[in-house]
Amino acid sequence: MTKPSTNKLRVFFLGSKEKKGFLRRAAVYGILTAIGFVYVQPVLYMLLTSVMSPADQTDVRVLWVPTQFYAENYALAAAVIDFWQSFYVSVIMSVIPALLQTACTALAGYAFARFEFPFKKLWLVVIVVVFLMPNQVMTIPQTVLFSNFLGLDVSLFRTPWIVYLPAIMGQGIKNSIFILIFYQFFHSYPKSFDEAAELDGCKRFKVFYKIAVPMAGPAIVISVIFSVVWYWNETVQSSLFFGQMTAMRGTSSFNLFFVNVNSMNTLPMQLSALADLYGSYMQIPNARIAMITDGVTMASTTLAILPIMVLYLFMQKQFVESVERSGITGE
Repeated sequence: MTKPSTNKLRVFFLGSKEKKGFLRRAAVYGILTAIGFVYVQPVLYMLLTSVMSPADQTDVRVLWVPTQFYAENYALAAAVIDFWQSFYVSVIMSVIPALLQTACTALAGYAFARFEFPFKKLWLVVIVVVFLMPNQVMTIPQTVLFSNFLGLDVSLFRTPWIVYLPAIMGQGIKNSIFILIFYQFFHSYPKSFDEAAELDGCKRFKVFYKIAVPMAGPAIVISVIFSVVWYWNETVQSSLFFGQMTAMRGTSSFNLFFVNVNSMNTLPMQLSALADLYGSYMQIPNARIAMITDGVTMASTTLAILPIMVLYLFMQKQFVESVERSGITGE
């Protein structure tokens, strides 16, 4: 006959139908911890190295935790990448096109969900194909187009319109996926809402921004957050459209939304040209052999991604709820 204490031990370690055992929970948490560490370890290394002094970086005894908090790395990194100006340019070149792209894709998604027109399914297939197409494929055609815009002998290079116009016309970064998201969301809620508004005298566009847009909050949050992140991190086309990724100090400044700037370089662009910027700032003749410490490099990287981390920190709840709610279906 099995003793009660033995049964309790077996239930505690192996579990029962109603309760998971200790061994199973330990295995699950162990796997999750190992997977989480793979993602968290680079971030921890970046943050800890960014506050290490040069002495700690060359000391083999210091592996993770620095012996002192060395904030000079951030001061030097902010000066090298011209943080505040680059931050302002990054905001202008990511937030505004993200909002424009969200408005355009919401209109397109609503049209696909509520209207019937010839070759509708074919256009949906085209949208999927465009999403799968690499952005580099469109770089050369866009360069030719913007160098002589619509044959008007007007160049849009080094102007915000080179990013704003594609966003307005539905050709922004990965805009196809947002059209599909809005299409799925608008298609999911009942058409009776639109019909009731039309019976009250609302026109189609009024139905869109009075009924559809307020209900599409989750899809809007997803579109804005992902658009901001993708525009923020984009460097290939930006370096081509806005010039070389170098520090343009000493050149004539210009107004960017009533703020004088001397460069259209965003924070990720500045980070990509960190070696040249460091050599120019430290007045080293050959910038490529400039010995940048790991502390300055990691501090620059932290400053470049800090705004996006703050965005996720404040929008985490809305983002998670939007992901959950964007998959609901209606009648």
